[in-house]
Amino acid sequence: MANLRYRTFSKNLPLRTPRIMFLILKGRKMKFTKLEHSGCIIENNSKKLVCDPVEFEAKIPKLSNVEVIIITHKHGDHFQPQILEKIVMKNPNVRIFAPQDFEISEINGQKIEKVEAVTGCNTANFSLKFFGRNHMPIIPNKIPCANIGVTINDKIVNPGDSFDLPNDLQNPELLLVPSEAPWLKSFESMEYIRNVQPKLVVPVHNAVLSKTGDNINNNWLKMACDENGVNFAALGIGESIEI
Repeated sequence: MANLRYRTFSKNLPLRTPRIMFLILKGRKMKFTKLEHSGCIIENNSKKLVCDPVEFEAKIPKLSNVEVIIITHKHGDHFQPQILEKIVMKNPNVRIFAPQDFEISEINGQKIEKVEAVTGCNTANFSLKFFGRNHMPIIPNKIPCANIGVTINDKIVNPGDSFDLPNDLQNPELLLVPSEAPWLKSFESMEYIRNVQPKLVVPVHNAVLSKTGDNINNNWLKMACDENGVNFAALGIGESIEI
């Protein structure tokens, strides 16, 4: 287990200043910011990777220096074309990755690279290893669509809407764990934490929950983390950690 220290900067700040939580790991720093639902921004060397950017109740900030966009699957709570168009307009050289069954081939003239589990890719600031194949079933014995998970810089694991295990990676620094969906039960999320054994868990896929429901689900996930010696950070929209 890494030696972890938490610092929260939530008190005595102006209301316009977002609350930031830092997770400090010696000599290693990438910035992870949670967006709404399953969306997130990962920053490395001032360049950004964006996963599943969507807007329901919270606006996504204007993003510059975006090097990579990953869409884990084509459902509307993970892919909104109008949001991608805005990001691509400001970042015309961005690379976009999506599953093989994605039904469009470009956004604003920028090609969408369709990948599968055997695909790996290196950009200037991000090493990507894709894993998994299918979205978890909502209706028994029926696969809704393809889904890609991704390991980023051998530190961050995002499974999308699945509990697929990352290839050849044990004890990642950060694991994103779906908290609530029509396709999951809480014990499956808890078992996923036990199987992957990350250093830190951040719950995602939680736009479908009320504040009370979010707290209830987070308590179960934290229990699994505590039982396995894993740190837990329930980030709000716009909150960040450094790893």
